[in-house]
Amino acid sequence: MKTEKQGLQQLLKIATPFLIVTTLYTVFVLGLEEYFGDHIYKISGQIGSVFGLAVAFFLGFRMNSAYDRWWEARKIFGELTNNTRSFVVKIYAYYGNAENFKETARTDFNIKAQKLIGLSILYIRQLKNEMHNNFKPTFDKPAIELLKEFKINTENKISNEILAALTKSIEDDFSSKANIEKGDLMQHINRFYDIQGKAERIKNTPFLMIYSAFTKIIVSFYVILIPLFVGDIDLGGEESGFEFLAVPIMVIISTAFLTINKLANLYGEPFSENKTSVTIDDICKTIEQNCNEIKAKLEY
Repeated sequence: MKTEKQGLQQLLKIATPFLIVTTLYTVFVLGLEEYFGDHIYKISGQIGSVFGLAVAFFLGFRMNSAYDRWWEARKIFGELTNNTRSFVVKIYAYYGNAENFKETARTDFNIKAQKLIGLSILYIRQLKNEMHNNFKPTFDKPAIELLKEFKINTENKISNEILAALTKSIEDDFSSKANIEKGDLMQHINRFYDIQGKAERIKNTPFLMIYSAFTKIIVSFYVILIPLFVGDIDLGGEESGFEFLAVPIMVIISTAFLTINKLANLYGEPFSENKTSVTIDDICKTIEQNCNEIKAKLEY
């Protein structure tokens, strides 16, 4: 019930402008018809049925494509959640065994593990920022210290620099006796690259621009013609008042088509900050919280 209520609220916010505009337009057109004479411009309903079926076909394909794109984006960040959790847990476990490391790297393993987890958190934040087109965010003091310590060049793409720093740190720390552990962590780094590439592919690939423009024109044209297809309703004669039932009928049909077209636009951009986008802010906050829980274990 809570999900349905939230969905209804968001739907009303999207559909209300269309509802108002189509109501005003429908009343205006029917007013002209009543003033100048009944059915002065009515077009055959069969034409409207065929045209409406074609528009519905275009919208159906576009909505399905948009949802597939949205769902793929959601799966990508679900994969990011799982990979990050597994990565930081293995850092916690592997850095707890001094035999995994070279003699020169044997300092305070807990501190080094904390820093690597902190760098992982910084990567999650940066990936989220890049999905929102914020490639050069303002870092807080702890983040700046991490960036300096791991010699991350903020003039380059920061997410790639962080992954490179994680890779180099792991390569430098682990001994040849711990190739299994090192290889395991490197696989997680490779998954980070894979996840980032998938997310960037969706973000940087425009969603069916020509098809979207064509569909918008067709839908708008059909909505304009709906009063000409339907006209007024003469049920009970001119004096019955039933002819005004045409207003809600035309408004509902027009609003439905315009709203579906708008939803397809919104779902087709899953990383934009709108009502229907993938909630990557919440997902990344959850990942960061999970990382901090593991990091806290190293402080005791």
